[in-house]
Amino acid sequence: MDCAAPVFPGRLRKNDDIFIGGASRARPFVQVYEQREAEVVHGPSYRAGDEVFVDRCVDDCVEIVERRGGGGTVVLSPGVLVIIVVGDKKSEREGALDVFGRVHDVIVSALCKAGVYNVVRAGISDLAVDGKKILGSSLYMGTKPPLFYYQSSLMVSNDLTLIDRYLRHPPKEPDYRQGRGHRQFCTTLKELGVDVDIKELSVQIESHLRDNLR
Repeated sequence: MDCAAPVFPGRLRKNDDIFIGGASRARPFVQVYEQREAEVVHGPSYRAGDEVFVDRCVDDCVEIVERRGGGGTVVLSPGVLVIIVVGDKKSEREGALDVFGRVHDVIVSALCKAGVYNVVRAGISDLAVDGKKILGSSLYMGTKPPLFYYQSSLMVSNDLTLIDRYLRHPPKEPDYRQGRGHRQFCTTLKELGVDVDIKELSVQIESHLRDNLR
């Protein structure tokens, strides 16, 4: 197993410290935690004026931070589980869609065991129930060493009104969104009627990914 510390271009970004630590441990390395405070997180293609109500973030002392990996801008807040995986690429030809597929298949299985049914893969990197998004994810494919660095946000019991407050309608959207506003497009496990303890769910997802991701 190659345990070399990853070489990331540029400055450190959100959760890079976890990625660096995870790369030196047995893989897949998995960490799941509940977000502690509201935070706006964006990828490298971020355009502030097009995506975020920056003045509202300033008024509410909500940080706007960058992550490593693509995807849209998201609002993290209490009630959201952040799922992090550092894993080996199966081959040089394995692409982002392949990695999303094998990680998300295991997460769907973990959610089913926890009583969350009818979860499907949607768009490029989402999970949804009945056409509503419950999880969005991003991915960075490393070469030194050849690992993938995955992170996602699962909406369990968070306040969805914060998404409307801090995010504009995205300049790009998956086809299945069909122009819907944030509140009509997103849902939480709580809204779906799933009564689950978020700490227990985090442990279940973490152990299921660690035991079953190949």
